[in-house]
Amino acid sequence: MRLIKCILTANDCYKAGRTITPKGVMVHSTGANNPAVARYVQPVDTQADAAGLYTVLGTNRNKNDWNNPGLDVCVHAFVGKLADGGVGSVQTLPWNHRGWHAGTGISGGSANNTHIAFEICEDGLADAAYFGKVYQEAVELTAMLCKQYNLNPLADGVVICHSEGYQRGVASNHADV
Repeated sequence: MRLIKCILTANDCYKAGRTITPKGVMVHSTGANNPAVARYVQPVDTQADAAGLYTVLGTNRNKNDWNNPGLDVCVHAFVGKLADGGVGSVQTLPWNHRGWHAGTGISGGSANNTHIAFEICEDGLADAAYFGKVYQEAVELTAMLCKQYNLNPLADGVVICHSEGYQRGVASNHADV
């Protein structure tokens, strides 16, 4: 696993500063044909390691990444392509921060209060080699988080996708898996 840290300090979710005790991991998919982590993750230009992070992540020339105020979404990490073409994980929130990823389910509950979440950056769904690499990276990230928080990945409800969260009543109704 290749883990890089680029906390989204300009995102309102980070600024809210709420914390959770992680009880599981929720896997999301961006649902867009863009495997580049740089689409979603950029450093704040004023942070000390910004130049190094741009080198590792690549640059989002459109400036539509998630490290901006006014967004109602934020996950703990993204898994996808880095600037060198390799696959890696980029941590975007402290693991115990409350993310904004699941919405509210029909039960009135939310996996935002219980689950660490990450997005897998999709491609055009035709590159088997990319899928294999990003899947392996996601498995290793999930295993690391389960170990760090003493979570049993085989236990019911510990590792779920957004769609499963909806079925459990703790996520809004859309089907990224």
